[in-house]
Amino acid sequence: MKKGIVMEIHRKYAILLTKDGSFEKGIILTEHAERGDEVIFQPVSGRPRWRRYWDKTPIAVRLSAVVLLMLLIFGYPLFYGMGDTETHAYVAIDINPSIELELNDELMVTDVNALNSSADKLLEEINNIQDKPIHSVLTHIVDESENRGLAEQKTMIVGVSCENQNGNPRELISQINPYIETLPDWDVATLIIPEEVREVAKNENKSMNEVMATELANRNVDIERTHFDMTDADDRAIINFFYGEQESDINRSIKQEKTPLKPKDNELTDDVSDDEDSGQDESL
Repeated sequence: MKKGIVMEIHRKYAILLTKDGSFEKGIILTEHAERGDEVIFQPVSGRPRWRRYWDKTPIAVRLSAVVLLMLLIFGYPLFYGMGDTETHAYVAIDINPSIELELNDELMVTDVNALNSSADKLLEEINNIQDKPIHSVLTHIVDESENRGLAEQKTMIVGVSCENQNGNPRELISQINPYIETLPDWDVATLIIPEEVREVAKNENKSMNEVMATELANRNVDIERTHFDMTDADDRAIINFFYGEQESDINRSIKQEKTPLKPKDNELTDDVSDDEDSGQDESL
């Protein structure tokens, strides 16, 4: 605190003349002070306290602080966006557009692949779906498919495949199911796709849902035993409706023993073999 003579009085401060003949801005502490009175006052600095400390700081320290602040402001979003771009799971979505999504371990979409021309056109109209959660991207795809007349049957197959055995496809499906349940007018089947099926689909540039449906139709014993029990009767009916009339020309690379296909037992296709037709002709 200091003493001075009041020269001017303002609402928040006063101008005071000190003994050394200088004028200072301060807050008067003496009660009922008027202009010309000698009072006790608390000096008020024209600069904030941090600025006084900043001006006393060595220039090297100040430059380092500025660089660090710039890194925090501009570098954090960059590093955050690059946090995890490794693919941990795949989600195939077949409506009419056939689209495959790549997801990181946080179930955020990191890449999108169009598998047919309808998907190419659809993705041209959908923006900002990378680095978004799977349920949000699925919403965009369904909405745009409806808006563009690409979902007349309102039937959708959603297949999930994890990159390694440590992945949990059921957890991913649990993230998708709440949204699927909001689509009462849609018929939706979910499939868990084994890694070997995904590899075939990748090599043939096909939807892994289509390859999986074909494997089940042809009674791939190992795949059926492991994965067909995960698909309920309603899902099988939807898959049959979606793929039943499509001819399969998949050049298989899965080297596994398959049981003979019997048309009468085929739940996923309505095709009848040439052998059965020839047998009927002979009986006639």
